[in-house]
Amino acid sequence: MPSRRTAHLDVLEDRLVGPKRIALFGHRDVGKTTLLAMFYRQASTGQVPGLRLAAADPSSAEYLAEKIAQIEAGEPPAGTLAETELKLRLYHDAARFDLLVKDYQGEHVTLGSDEPIQEFFAGCDAVLLCLDPEGSASPADRRRRQQEVEDLLERYIERSDDMTTGRPVALLLTKFDRVLAQSSPQGEPGPGDDPASWGVERLVESRYGMARHALARHAPNGAIFAVSAYGRGADGGRPPAELHPLGLEGPLGWLAEQLEAGDVERLRWLWDLAPDDLPRLSRCVAAFARRYPRSGRTAEYRARLATLRRRRARRLLAGLAATAAVAAVALAAYDAWGYAGALRFERDNPAPAVARHWAEFRAWHPSLALFWPGRARSARLKQAEWTVKAAEVQVAHGTAAPDLRQRLMSLKDEAPQLAPAIRQVEQAEDRARHDARWNEVKAEALASGDEPERPLAVIRAFLHDYAETPHRDEALALVSSLKAQVAARASMIDRHFVDDLIRTEDLPNADLRELIDRARQFLADRPASPWRGEVERRLEAYVRRLDDRDIDRARNYSRQYPTNFATRIERYQEYLKAHQAGGRYISEAIEAKDRVLREWDTYTYRQAYEHLVAHPDDIAEVARRLRAYLHDHPDGLHSRDALRYLDWWDKVSVPGEYRVTLRRGEVAPDVGKYLGGGGPDLGVVIEVAGQTYGPSPVVRNTHRPIWDYTFPRPIRWKSGDPVTIKVIDYDWSDSTVATLTSRKGDPLAIRNLSGVVKGSKGGGTTLVFTSNFTIPTLTRPD
Repeated sequence: MPSRRTAHLDVLEDRLVGPKRIALFGHRDVGKTTLLAMFYRQASTGQVPGLRLAAADPSSAEYLAEKIAQIEAGEPPAGTLAETELKLRLYHDAARFDLLVKDYQGEHVTLGSDEPIQEFFAGCDAVLLCLDPEGSASPADRRRRQQEVEDLLERYIERSDDMTTGRPVALLLTKFDRVLAQSSPQGEPGPGDDPASWGVERLVESRYGMARHALARHAPNGAIFAVSAYGRGADGGRPPAELHPLGLEGPLGWLAEQLEAGDVERLRWLWDLAPDDLPRLSRCVAAFARRYPRSGRTAEYRARLATLRRRRARRLLAGLAATAAVAAVALAAYDAWGYAGALRFERDNPAPAVARHWAEFRAWHPSLALFWPGRARSARLKQAEWTVKAAEVQVAHGTAAPDLRQRLMSLKDEAPQLAPAIRQVEQAEDRARHDARWNEVKAEALASGDEPERPLAVIRAFLHDYAETPHRDEALALVSSLKAQVAARASMIDRHFVDDLIRTEDLPNADLRELIDRARQFLADRPASPWRGEVERRLEAYVRRLDDRDIDRARNYSRQYPTNFATRIERYQEYLKAHQAGGRYISEAIEAKDRVLREWDTYTYRQAYEHLVAHPDDIAEVARRLRAYLHDHPDGLHSRDALRYLDWWDKVSVPGEYRVTLRRGEVAPDVGKYLGGGGPDLGVVIEVAGQTYGPSPVVRNTHRPIWDYTFPRPIRWKSGDPVTIKVIDYDWSDSTVATLTSRKGDPLAIRNLSGVVKGSKGGGTTLVFTSNFTIPTLTRPD
């Protein structure tokens, strides 16, 4: 648990480093909230000389701004109902104080109350006691207000050792503008704005003698101030239109001075109580320097800290030097004792243990070369000597480590005088390794079993690594024996392979390609096999069988599906791909592909041609079939005819213009009007897709007119547009002699204007036309 002294020092440090807690003590309606708001209003706007007050967080700023807005609007702030913590910052000359003030409900300070605000008062740094000189006129009420102040002071005195409050206390008489107003009856001059003329001391002595006496006795740095948050002109507790606060600069200035004096006293006290507590003093001096950057005491405290640091550094260095000297003596003795022990150990222990002990000794005594350089050299040489002796023992017993040779190589550089001994150890290791290797190889060769290849390879590797081995003759004999076993085993394996090929080829669904791959792989892997000729003969038979089978597959498919031209070609192409290295039917397959392609060309074209012959008006289907033909045979035998027809189809599928000439005509002999002069006066009108062309010139008094007339405006027509021809008699009055209409749904109605036209129901009317409209023909396929 921390001591009482440490706890006391922690409290002092907290008071120096933390924000200043200001207790604003007062009963309800004494004006605490109004006074706080006006303190902030006046000091934050530069109306208090030498002072500035600022809000340290947004919540405090919003709280005070709301209260100031109410006061400036002519409304006194409502009574405080909840405890509110305000964080403020007070600037006084070059000093800056972080203040913590709490606004609370006035009833919480009545006698006997134990509200949370009392805990805040207990740890505050300064106290402002607010009393209302215009409060209740009852002596009992005034005495009770003073008893509340007395109760607070007594709590401070109980915690003090010198019968004082231990913190600055000031008495504030609030709402003093009312006292000033009462002291100047109407029509008489009143006290001025100088507080010295207000008689504050006499008023406090007369009304609050108990509180005044307690302050004078127990608060030597106390003060009395008269303040008015509104100033003169307030009416019934309501703020005047213009606010002129009185006496606010006094409490704020006194507070800043007392806080600074308290910090100076606490820092001095801390230095007396803990003059060697450098971290704590450094924190407190740094906080003092931040709070009072221009104070002359800051330099003094920093100089004292520097002196303390130097003194502590000197003590630390002296302690370290003494400790180092003692440690050096102890370390030298420890190294000497360890060296003597290592010498004793090597007299009665085997070489491997002695070598290990010298290595551990040097690892545990790295400072031996510093204190005993001669012994350090001796220890290094002894470790090398015993390492060689230990290696000799390990090689003799077969317990040498794999890295023994590398370790001995490094010892040749460290101790050249040990080179002959190291060479003997290496030769012994080589002999031991040779013997162990030969024993392993021989044992594996004698137990070769059914796989002599591996021991054969092992013996050959042994002869390669140890060309001068004394066991060479025995090893060569083993090689000959194993080679014979390998040859016999290989021949047996090859025979099994051929037998398996024969069994597989006789199966009903034997996979010839797999047999071919297996045979070729065997020939590639076993070029010297005695069964090579047999496998080659069977491979040739497999290739012939596969060749015949693939060509028969293509032939049979062509016979079975003569119109599946693409698949027929694909079958022959598959044969060519599978037998490109030398099939016997390559020429046949190539010729068959060309023949099928020609048959396909003719067959597809014939589909379009025969449809045109059977259905000459179905030009759309003919065009579709010709497009299909060109898709499969862009360079086919009939591609020119197909392209010409499709160009014509594309032209008639959209509106085009055609020149039409009316040559001659004939009507029935009975056509004509009574008293018509011997015959009708005939002309022709053409209607195409709702457009009228004509009339033609009128040929008079004849039943066989000859016009030879070309319509001046080209006929605009596309496939599917109907054509109507009207023959009109213009004798006396216009009358239609005959109407010749194209067949319903006729896609080529324009052809009626390119030849002889007769009525569909008979009659004697005939017309002869010529035009530049033509229908292409398709060549008959062979």
